[in-house]
Amino acid sequence: MGLSIIGTVAFDDIKTPFGEKKDILGGSATHASMAARCFGPVSIISVVGDDFPEGIISDFKHRDIDTSGLLRLPGAKTFRWSGYYEYDMNQAHTLDTQLNVLQTFNAEVPKPQRSHEFVFLANLDPDLQWKLLGQFTDPKFVAMDTMNFWITSKPDAIKRLLKRVNLLIVNDAEARQLTGQPNLVKAARQLLTCGPQWVLVKRGEHGATLYSDSAYFSVPAYPL
Repeated sequence: MGLSIIGTVAFDDIKTPFGEKKDILGGSATHASMAARCFGPVSIISVVGDDFPEGIISDFKHRDIDTSGLLRLPGAKTFRWSGYYEYDMNQAHTLDTQLNVLQTFNAEVPKPQRSHEFVFLANLDPDLQWKLLGQFTDPKFVAMDTMNFWITSKPDAIKRLLKRVNLLIVNDAEARQLTGQPNLVKAARQLLTCGPQWVLVKRGEHGATLYSDSAYFSVPAYPL
């Protein structure tokens, strides 16, 4: 039954009104794998450079995350992202994106994973998402995430991919950017016409809302 998570493993530099940290372990595949492994078997498919610590990969394995699809490219640097959050912490603003290994990543799904029924296309270049998704035999359920960088630079690739996914996960700003609709309900309904059966809109401290043609479900955020 397995779950394959495709995305980035990265280093992040993050600044907020409350502090600043550099070289934090980040990446969409990192966070998704760490969460999903609490519920079942997880395989991570990504790429890092030779600057990536072996100890972190060992930590993935220690947490029962299959790293057979985590490729290390010699002579290349790991993907990096830097950004900042304003006082309300709801919206990430990108300052710099260094694709590095992603520019030469020859994406391939390990053969044992190609029969996996569940695939999560975590935030990544949509052309790579498309290529990797095509290597799975017959996935039962495909979820997809993206971000403002790809919406701006590769909107056509995202629209093509939307036709092949069951669930789209975006935050409120990304939903508006994808559709040009300021109203979130109208934006979600428009996204449903693009292919997915479900659209999940993340709303930061205000929780999240799930939309389909016949259902609407909203949950608050857990107070911290």
